[in-house]
Amino acid sequence: IMTIHKAKGLEFDHVIVPGLGRSSRGNDKKLFMWMEYLRPALTTEEPGEGNDLLLAPIQETGGEADRIYSWLEKLDGEKERLEDGRLLYVAATRARQRLHLLGSAGIREGEGAFEPFELKPPAGKTLLSKIWPMVEHIYAEAAAQAMSSGGLFAADDKEQRAAGEYAIDQSLRRLVAGWTRPAAPPSVRWKVQQQVSTIQSEIEYSWAGETARIIGNIVHRWLQRIAEDGVANWNAARIPELRDIFRRQFAACGMVGNEVDTDAAVKRVITALTHAVSDRRGQWLLGPQRDARNELRMTSIAEGEYIDLVIDRTFRDESGQRWVVDYKTSTHEGSNLEGFLDSEQERYRAQLDRYAALMGLLDGQSVRRGLYFPMLKGWREWGDTR
Repeated sequence: IMTIHKAKGLEFDHVIVPGLGRSSRGNDKKLFMWMEYLRPALTTEEPGEGNDLLLAPIQETGGEADRIYSWLEKLDGEKERLEDGRLLYVAATRARQRLHLLGSAGIREGEGAFEPFELKPPAGKTLLSKIWPMVEHIYAEAAAQAMSSGGLFAADDKEQRAAGEYAIDQSLRRLVAGWTRPAAPPSVRWKVQQQVSTIQSEIEYSWAGETARIIGNIVHRWLQRIAEDGVANWNAARIPELRDIFRRQFAACGMVGNEVDTDAAVKRVITALTHAVSDRRGQWLLGPQRDARNELRMTSIAEGEYIDLVIDRTFRDESGQRWVVDYKTSTHEGSNLEGFLDSEQERYRAQLDRYAALMGLLDGQSVRRGLYFPMLKGWREWGDTR
């Protein structure tokens, strides 16, 4: 929980901003009000030089209001309203996924018990007033629904209706004599879920170490972004310009203190992404496809246990064929690259077959599998063997 000012510059998956309908505290009268302004030009040929000071004292008791003071006070109020709008913008743009804005509005009722009601616009010093034209209909619909169900007021209580209070049943309920607490239900046997993604990480990076794992995560993250942005908006020249961003991402993952390793890791990320946006296979995979999803998370049951799956990319091609594709940041030095890719295909066959089986149940058709190796511009694909 923090103030909007402290949240500036930060981001969160979910943001809740309460109390938009509350008015801010009014400013006390100042002894003096002043404003500096640019000295006007004497003629059109001679620009003004320096600043002038507009100064006005507070109104004396029983005296007439100073017009300059009132004008400066009104000007300060306008500045505060503009600042409130900026403040609400800051709060709303902290959210990555969902933003919840909470605020209350008043009700103005008719003379009779069942006269139509009217919403009271929020006070001008509330954040809710900044967005009221866009959300007024939402409040009106909620109030109308509550009125029709008797949820806002007790219809037979004029005083309570005038006070605008909710009708809350506060009557006491007592248990009958001899009441005993029922027996508790049997305890639940809980078992830690086995996560496929964890097993995959252990398989893929057990031989390569922590650096390879971080490289893989960063490459996956950027391949997702490229696919969502549209691969047509990316090219090989753009990737190296992100070098400093890659370096900061490695630092955020805990890879600090070794410039040589960091430089080598950044170079591998640049190589993988450059290949992906320039290679024809990569352009096809990341390009516009039907029913495309990236980093698709799904839950399945295997051998009586729930398992979580994360499919890097799935889509339908131009013929309607469903694909599930996994990116692998494996590297290979030396000869026999094809033999290495064949061995990688066997290594990950069970993983891709599991993805395909789940997507096949949802689509009711066969699913093609694909392994893409952006470091090597490598590709392996296969279908159902049954």
